[in-house]
Order: sequence, then C-alpha cells, then structure tokens
Amino acid sequence: MKYSKYCLILLLNLLIAIFILYKITSLALKWVDIYTKHGSYVIVPNLRYLTLNQSISILKKLGLKYDVDTSHYDPSFKPYQVLSFFPEAGDPVKVGRYIYIQANAKKFQTTVLPNIINKNKRIAIKLLHANHILVKDIKYVNDLSKDTVLKVVYKGKIIPSGSILPHQDGITLIIGKGSEKKNYSYPVPNVTGMSLSNATYTLKEKLFNIINFYYEDPLDDTSATKAKVYRQEPTPGKIQDKKKPIYLWLTTKPLDRLIKTSESNKDDSKKNMKKEKIPINEEMDEQKTKTKPPVLDK
Repeated sequence: MKYSKYCLILLLNLLIAIFILYKITSLALKWVDIYTKHGSYVIVPNLRYLTLNQSISILKKLGLKYDVDTSHYDPSFKPYQVLSFFPEAGDPVKVGRYIYIQANAKKFQTTVLPNIINKNKRIAIKLLHANHILVKDIKYVNDLSKDTVLKVVYKGKIIPSGSILPHQDGITLIIGKGSEKKNYSYPVPNVTGMSLSNATYTLKEKLFNIINFYYEDPLDDTSATKAKVYRQEPTPGKIQDKKKPIYLWLTTKPLDRLIKTSESNKDDSKKNMKKEKIPINEEMDEQKTKTKPPVLDK
C-alpha cells in the first residue's frame, strides 16, 4: 500500500515538472519572436534613380535603417541620386534591417598621385589605396630592379607623381621583374705566343679563371719565365663556358718550328686517314686511350 502511494506521488511530481518546463519553453520562444521580430518582413523598394532624401523617407516609413556612401561620382547622374543599393529591390527583409545606399557625389572628386616611383610594389599599392586610387593592371618589364615601380600609366599615357586623378579611378603600374639569367659562354681569346703571366692576365680579364698549364720540358725558375704558349685548348674563338677550364702548353723552343712541325703532323695524319679507314668502334677506343701530357710544373 505504501509502495503504490509513493509511486503516485512521484508520478504527480513528474507531471508537474513537465508542465512547468513546457510553460517556460513557450514563454522563451515568444520572447525570442518579439526580440527578433520574427514574421515581421517588409519588401525592399526600388530606390534606383530616386534622390537620397526620397529614399530615406521611404525607408523610414517601412521601418528600415540606412547607410549612405557618397564617395563615387558619375556625371550621368544628378548629385545625391541613388546609384545602387543592397539588398536589392524585391528582397524580403526584417524590420530594422540596414539598407546600404550608394549615392552620387555632389562634386567631381579628385585625388593626387603620390610618389611611388622606385618604391616596392607592396608599399606603392598601399599608398595608392590610401589615396583612393585603384590599380586596374600591373605589367612587368625586364629591369634589374625587381618588384620596383618604374612608371605609372593612366589612359595609355605615362603620368608623373603629383598628377590629379579622378577619385577611385584605375591606373596601370609598370614594374621591373629583375635581371634574366646571364649567358656565361663567350669566345676564348687567342693567347698563343704570350708568356704565362700575360696569357693568364688576358684570360682572367675575360673572366676565364680556371687555367691549367703544362711545360713541354722540365724547366728551372729562370727559363720558366721565358716560356711561351704554343698551344691552347679550346682553340681561339671557340665558344666556351667561363666556368670550364682553359688548358695551356708552354715551351722555351722557337714557336715557328713548333708550328711548322704541328702543321706537318696534321697533314700526315690527314693523308693516313684517307689511306686507312678506321672502323668507328676502333676510333672511339683510340680516343679513349689518349691522355693529356703529364703535368711537369705549375
């Protein structure tokens, strides 16, 4: 008997708690609807071509707020005539919603082009935006100054700093894109017949800094200064990468005799090549076995 009595009391308390929770929830939803004006919508009217005073009067009657921007100028519109607005006409909005209106300025507004020549691209764009000047295009040209403003173009003409421009009008920036990759291949100068010091100076003057030289015979310090270049590789006039080495051979013997001997050897080798045809594979093997003269002194 007591058990059933306790169950009945517990059930009644539970029902009372559910009823109270329901009432609190319904009251909260009603308060939210009142606070957010739920269900109270109005249709945005068409304000285009109306004057600013007419637009404000209509919005006030509908219970709408407004925010006006008069920074733009269009000569085809009258002063303070509505150019555009948002939300658009026909959109349903809640009462108290802001309508953003862009009205025509009273006068033709201008601004002064700041000095952005030789300034970094990012700094120049910030200065232009601060002066209400838009950048409609950026063109890059070959120039050593990378990301630096070189010229300012407006309507196809280069304009200097301090020029008067229409407010919010666009310009074109001419910016350097830096130096291109340099070509390090140049013709090798002729140093045949020069001493080692003169040959080295001539080659390094042309930026050929890696020079390997060989003497024909062992020389002492005195005779080494009298040695002349009688052969060089690559040959004079050949295009060579400046990062690759230049090879020089020197001797104290008369250069005329060496030149004649080398020319006769070339003629004999050409005759032998005509008489005997060497297979390609054998010729390649012979070239592989050839070695450069040993380094006797540097």
